Amino acid sequence: MKQFKYYFIALGFCNNLIAQDLLTVNDALKIGLEKNYSVLIVKNNQEIAKTQNNFGNAGMSPTVSLNGGLNAASLNSYQEFNTGAVQDRNGAKSNALSASVNANWMVFDGLRMFAIKKRLELNEDLSAIQLKQQMENTVYDIIVNYYEIIRINELIKAAKQNLSIYEERKKLAKLKLEIGSDSKVDLLLSQSDENKARSNIIQLEIQLLNAKTVLNKLISKPADFDFKTSDSIVVNYDPGIEELKKSVSTGNSSILISKQNELIFSQSIKEARSANLPFIQLNGAYNFTRNQSQAGIVFLNRQAGLNGGITASWLIFNGGKNSKLVKERNILALNQKYLTEQTQLAVDGIVYTNYKTYLLNKEIVELEKQNLKDSKEVLDVSLERYKIGKANLLETIETQKNLEDAQTRYINALYSIKVAETELLRANGSLVK
Repeated sequence: MKQFKYYFIALGFCNNLIAQDLLTVNDALKIGLEKNYSVLIVKNNQEIAKTQNNFGNAGMSPTVSLNGGLNAASLNSYQEFNTGAVQDRNGAKSNALSASVNANWMVFDGLRMFAIKKRLELNEDLSAIQLKQQMENTVYDIIVNYYEIIRINELIKAAKQNLSIYEERKKLAKLKLEIGSDSKVDLLLSQSDENKARSNIIQLEIQLLNAKTVLNKLISKPADFDFKTSDSIVVNYDPGIEELKKSVSTGNSSILISKQNELIFSQSIKEARSANLPFIQLNGAYNFTRNQSQAGIVFLNRQAGLNGGITASWLIFNGGKNSKLVKERNILALNQKYLTEQTQLAVDGIVYTNYKTYLLNKEIVELEKQNLKDSKEVLDVSLERYKIGKANLLETIETQKNLEDAQTRYINALYSIKVAETELLRANGSLVK
């Protein structure tokens, strides 16, 4: 992993909260990039691509083979020679020993070997981009899920604060019922709202459990591994749309992968065209043979020596198969070019949408900050009025609901900004460098 450095927007979390079970986003990213199984699998695929990129696989290296053989026989032999001599042997023994070293070297194959070597190099480069993309996706998933946990935790905190208000409201309703200033309806409504608040907290805790399980999977931890996270989201990223447009074409992994595949297809076309040119191969060998027989004219025959030669061939006609293959690969290359353009449009759409989402949610955050302040103030006033009997329960319920809605909108808007900025960083290739 040392060839990559992960990058993410600094998020304001309380540095003074140091505990053994505190998992920072830095920790999560470090563990994830080291242990995430998807990253490890793609990293192994990169090693395979590196191993495959060699002169032997490209067909540039000579081949050398060592061969040997030993045969023995026992035969009954009867032979009449033109001299009138007769040889009649039973159980005549014979043996044959042979050994050779053969070398073959394709010195010209229509430039196919050079096209293959270039393709292997491009495949190795492609595997590096694919590893970067997988790391980007893993970093993105970890960041998004990490801040999903923070989002749910903040919603739980807000829900518990609201629960304390419901409990206080129920106490007031009960006191008023006891002194006869209000009916039992207010008490029942307060009790119902308190129960709904408790139910909401339980639902949020279930969501928190699921979110932690997802993050544990991403960082290859057991499902029951528990941890604390930071407790706030601070956005420092300030992208510009023109800058994003420029960086996407040169930094986005999906676009780079598609462009790399275009280059690979261009080499496959050259490989197919190589069949239209002649092939030249050098051959050489060192041979040793030894034959011995107790029957026949020659009782011992031994030979040793070098031989060499050159072989040339040229495919003149094969039914048009090669020209059709070249045409097919040209079409595939054109389709890959279309895919690159399609990918560019898709990424541009992602950038534009997330940029606008980022800006709009920043506006929402500013609005909801003021709403939170105003809603809290209105609720405080309403509760005081309810205590002294100048406001009814329905007015208090409405003001509390306004506060809860403002809290939820504010927390969700902050989370949406974080997701949008993380997506923008992934889109322009800045999430992993």
